[in-house]
Order: sequence, then C-alpha cells, then structure tokens
Amino acid sequence: MLKTRDLRLLDGEELEDKLRELKETLFNLRFQHATGQLDNPMRIGETRRDIARVCTVITERKYSIHPDAFEEAIFAPRREELEEPEEMVEEELPEELVEEEMELEEPIVPESEEQLEEEV
Repeated sequence: MLKTRDLRLLDGEELEDKLRELKETLFNLRFQHATGQLDNPMRIGETRRDIARVCTVITERKYSIHPDAFEEAIFAPRREELEEPEEMVEEELPEELVEEEMELEEPIVPESEEQLEEEV
C-alpha cells in the first residue's frame, strides 16, 4: 500500500510512471483472477486504491488544491517517529452529576395485560 505522503514527494513524471505501473499490475491481477491463478484477491482492491491515491495527488497538483500538503509531507515527522501519547486520564465528574446518575428512575412495567389495556 502506498502512502499519500510518499506520493507527494514524487515529481509529475514519476507519478505518471507509478500510475502506468499500477494500471499494468491491476490488469495482470484481473487476468490472474479470471484464470483462477490469483492467490490473494484482496490485492485487486489494494491496487485500485493505490491508483486512486496517485490520481488524487496528480489532480491536487493540477488544480493546486492542497499546495501546503507537499511541504508538510517533506518536513513533517513520520508517524513512526512521533512519541507515544500518554495515557488519557478521565476527568472526575462533579458530585452533582454522580448523584444524578445514581438516582435514575426504574422503568414502569405493567404487571398484567389488564393494566396494559387500561394505559392504552
């Protein structure tokens, strides 16, 4: 699976080459699937999504939709390099809310069919 961040680092010509390569791969995967030789049919969907990612980056550049993303891709740290977040500490509820939660009403359940008919 390709990362969009890595695709944004490629220039236009490399993106076109990558797109051509992915389309050839998709053709071969479909051919293998039709002949029953494909071991992992999930690769077809992955390849289609990779093609969509490449096309998205090409379109972004064509229309200058997200020009800051290219700089962010170059200078931002990768997820693997980021520190693990500290454990989330649940904030304590005010005493009023805790008491309100404890005082929940029990649902009214009719004891017999007669009571049910009377309510209706």
